[in-house]
Amino acid sequence: MFERSGDSILNLNIEEVVLNKKPIDASFIGEWDELLNRVDSSCMFFSYWFLTSWHQLFSPDSELVNFAIRKNNRLVGMIPLIKDGSGLTLAGDPELFDYQQLIIEKDMEREVINTFFDYLSQKDWKVLEFPSVASNLQKNVLMEIADQRGYSIKAEQVSVCPILDLPNSWDVYVSSLRKKYRHELRRKIRRIESTGDVSHISINSPSDTDINEFFRLMRLTSDAKSAFLKPSIEEFFRLLIRNASERNCVNLSFLEFNTKRVAGCLLFDYQNDFMLYNSGYDSSNRQLGAGLINKAYAIKEAIEVGRSRFNFLKGSERYKYELGGIDTPIHNILISKK
Repeated sequence: MFERSGDSILNLNIEEVVLNKKPIDASFIGEWDELLNRVDSSCMFFSYWFLTSWHQLFSPDSELVNFAIRKNNRLVGMIPLIKDGSGLTLAGDPELFDYQQLIIEKDMEREVINTFFDYLSQKDWKVLEFPSVASNLQKNVLMEIADQRGYSIKAEQVSVCPILDLPNSWDVYVSSLRKKYRHELRRKIRRIESTGDVSHISINSPSDTDINEFFRLMRLTSDAKSAFLKPSIEEFFRLLIRNASERNCVNLSFLEFNTKRVAGCLLFDYQNDFMLYNSGYDSSNRQLGAGLINKAYAIKEAIEVGRSRFNFLKGSERYKYELGGIDTPIHNILISKK
């Protein structure tokens, strides 16, 4: 169930939808999904299934409040926050949510954010934190409106999210890469294909065996990835994959070399993006270049199915630029009362 409390400010209505462990109305989830299709950029991390999967496993005792904003009864904005005393933090863990954003219908950013701050002015709060905002528009509007209201503001770039705009063919994509990277990619593909039998497979309904293979490859990548893959993270990944599979938006891809899986990628095929959430490869066969090649083949698949972007998600790993990624900055924004 969920609790509602609301108020009407100007011509918009805002209500607090407090989510807990019990199911919420299917009609509200439907409104949520419809709004996600009207935002300016892909917002998978704040889909109902992703957000509640995280809350269920990692923060079940915290108060998760979705500030829902309507115009003429149409849901036009949602701002999911964790309440902690007089502090409010945009929901989600930056380690698992590669970036965060306010869920706002395109071209309504200023109106919705103004309404949100009008509503907060009636409440008892001291600090409002947005840990990893990737939208420059939202960042700028948040800071401008907070400044107009006399709040203290601190903004700091904390990471980047490289994104690749996809052309309509693989050949055009490869030709668009910088000369050095283009030649290196072609060389690696020729070498592995001349060394043994190579195939790239994509699985949209992964079995437990498939998921376990992906975890095996993650652990073989590096000690850091192996340490990251704690039992709680495995459980979270399994839950995400199951939920995404039910919505036909998961893609677990593997590169097979001589019938053995040597690299894997966990991708989400969401709205018009292929999103590379995590990956792994057998580092004992590093000379094969399997990790990079598997990602390149995932880009090829994204082009073939007509997606417009390949989102490498958070981090400045070298391969993202070798494959054509262009940085989008990610900022931490802290707003507080003076």
